[in-house]
Parts: sequence; C-alpha cells; structure tokens
Amino acid sequence: MRWLALAAMLAGCAELGVVSDGTSISVGKASHGYLIDGARLPDHGEGFITRDVWRARDNRFGTDELIDLVIGVARRMRRQVPGVNLVVADLSGRGGGERIAFHRSHQSGRDADLLYYMRDAAGRPFEPDAMHVFNAAGRARDGSGITVDIPRTWLLVKELITASEAPVQWVFMYEPIARKLIEHAQQIGEPEALIERARKICCQPGDSARHDDHMHVRVYCSDTDKAYGCVDMGPMELLAEYQAEPPPIDTLIRALASPPPAAVGEAAPTAVRAATPTAVRAATPPAAVHEATPPAGAVSYAPPIATATEGAATGAASDAAAARTVPAGTSAAAPAAADPRSLGRLLRTRADRLSLPSWR
Repeated sequence: MRWLALAAMLAGCAELGVVSDGTSISVGKASHGYLIDGARLPDHGEGFITRDVWRARDNRFGTDELIDLVIGVARRMRRQVPGVNLVVADLSGRGGGERIAFHRSHQSGRDADLLYYMRDAAGRPFEPDAMHVFNAAGRARDGSGITVDIPRTWLLVKELITASEAPVQWVFMYEPIARKLIEHAQQIGEPEALIERARKICCQPGDSARHDDHMHVRVYCSDTDKAYGCVDMGPMELLAEYQAEPPPIDTLIRALASPPPAAVGEAAPTAVRAATPTAVRAATPPAAVHEATPPAGAVSYAPPIATATEGAATGAASDAAAARTVPAGTSAAAPAAADPRSLGRLLRTRADRLSLPSWR
C-alpha cells in the first residue's frame, strides 16, 4: 500500500520524467508548446490590474521569470506614473497549450499581453476596461476620443527592455505606435543605445495581428527550461547582449562591501594608512589613495540585432556567478566602490539569482 501511495503522489507532479519541485518549466515553442507548474499572476497587485474579461478567461499563468517581470515592471511603473495602473490582459492558460479561441502563441508561458497606457477624450490618464483599436495617429478608431499615452507607454517599454527579472526578446506592437515611441524617446534625449534597443525589440509581427490594440511581450527561455525542451525562435543577438552584462549580484556585493570614497583632503581610512609605508604616506596626499581606485561605473548596455515574427524567439539565460568574499586579515585590495546611481538596477536583479521560486 505504501508503494501505491508513493506512486499516486508522484504521478501528480511527474512529467517528462521529472518530479517537479514547484519551479515552472516552459516546454517547446511559444506557438507550439506547454507549461509545467506555471506561476499564476494575481488579478491585481502593486501597479497593475486585470479586467473582468481577462479574469474570466483565466489565462493568468506564466513562467516564474515572466511573472517576476510583470510584477517588477508594474511596481516600478507605479512610482513613475502614480494613480494609473498597468492593465494586464492574457498570459497563458494553466498548463499552456493551444487556445485557438484567443491566441496562436501564448502556449509555453513566455508571453504576456499588456494594454497601452491611454488618455480619455479630455486628455486625462485612465485605466481602460477593454482593448481599443488605434489608427496610425494613435487615436481610437471607435470615435471615443481615446488616445495612446505615448510618454507613459514609452516609460513602460523602457522598463521592459532594461528589466533584470527576465530578458525580453520582443515587444510586439503596431508599427506606427512604435515609431511614435521612438520619436518621443529622441525628443526627450534618451541615450542612443537605449533607443536602438527599443527600435529592434518593438516591432509589428509579420505573421499575426498587427497589435494595434495592445502590446505583446515575450521573454527568452531560461537555461533550465532549455534543458527540458524550451525552444527559442529568432535571432540570438539580444540574448547574447544580456549574457555579456556583468552579473548584477556581483556588482551589488562589491558596492555593499566597499567603504564610501573619502572626499578630497579627507584622511584615508586606518586600514589603508596601516598598509602604506611611512615614507609613501608622507609623500602621497590621502586623496591620491582613493583616486587610484576609480568607482565602478553603471552596467554597460549595447543594442541587440533582431527582426521578428510573433511565433519567433531565441535564448539561453546566463548562469548566476558565485559571490566570493575575502577572509578577514588578508591583504587583498579593497573592491572598487560602485556608482550609487547603478544600485537601482542592481537591486532589481533577476529572481533566479536571488530568490527561490518555491518561496512564491
């Protein structure tokens, strides 16, 4: 009887020869796949909401990485656009798979539909309860006077394509709206590298609806999911750019472990003075000790190369780097201090580097 009980227990969580620990697994392509142990996005949370039409469909599931991305981006958007929530529509169904009535993709837990930020006929920001089809000028075709809120939608795109929770491959949208976002970014002086990345990621798919009523976000397969059959379709350059960036946790550890740089003319810390020969101390101003170790800069950022179809995506996620500490009493040089302006990005490091999905 004990063997029967054990077999029954394992049967409920075993698939592909794997006994799941509760971590999500994306299998197959976005347009031909399924989802094991997908995480469920709450119907509402800090900075986001889901309307009744999408709650009723219950396409609320995605990989752990995708859910972390939506929650993290919505939280950061709330700080930038208080009073207006991001409206989240469909993700994948429980278990993924084909949902012909709604989507051709959204099958493997790596896709999420987000509504554009909008303004009503009086120009006031609001949270729409349905999708609205927009023309090339960004105005609703139904005569309601509703328009796409380009500045707020640009902030959303910016958060998505620089997010550290998961590498975003595509943000599918109507091409005229994408052009308006790029023009706005140029007008407000955004970095050219950021604009170039947005230009490559934000595009209208050539094999599906033109997405003139919503944005469609897709993330790459994680390394773990690829080992279980997750398949990315499309160019690999963007993922290579993500992988080339220094692991955020390493930079964060260096920043937290480093003493703040002394101001010019301020005495050097005792440990530095003690390690410096008397003759050198006498000949070298204290400030020079600090100037010899420049602060580490913010994480660099290079644009990807990409073209698109909605059924395409590519990937491999970077492995977490092991953090090394210097034992007390060693003579190793102190790590360079990180630029405080980079800490916001570092603290948004990907969930698979800092947390256990089973804690969700």
